[in-house]
Amino acid sequence: MHHRLPLRRVRGPVEFSAQQGGRSVPVRLALANNDALFTAKADPVDDPGAAVLDLTLGRSNSVLIFAAFMMAAMWALALAVLVATWFLVSRRRGLVWPALGWMAATLFALAAFRNTAPGSRPIGCVLDCIAFLWVEPVIAFCVVTVVTAGARAESQPTEKPSAPAV
Repeated sequence: MHHRLPLRRVRGPVEFSAQQGGRSVPVRLALANNDALFTAKADPVDDPGAAVLDLTLGRSNSVLIFAAFMMAAMWALALAVLVATWFLVSRRRGLVWPALGWMAATLFALAAFRNTAPGSRPIGCVLDCIAFLWVEPVIAFCVVTVVTAGARAESQPTEKPSAPAV
């Protein structure tokens, strides 16, 4: 349940009872929230002969804020690469190696950045669906576009400056 808990809260009853020699014995139940990634709230329910809690589990606010920041940062980086691609291609700048290095580094750095999300997120989580699985192809497309357009610009002969008139 730790890895599959969605963004929303999950709520349900938890009940414990015990018997000894065929007779019910008193049960005491306590809940401690020791995980910083989740919030847990327990409301006791009156039930004679059993310890019953109405348990609510959810992601902590800090996890939700960090995940939102990660998604925004991924999209911001993808947009930055897209804008840089537009400038390089539209101005026929050729193969600008620092720009290509930055774009390729961004492409591979986002995978490591994704893995810093709280908990060990399985592929296909909300973070992937909203950002990661979209920005990776965008950035890869930009890198290929810049290389293709740059190679074309580099292969075209440049005009030599004319000799000064004597």
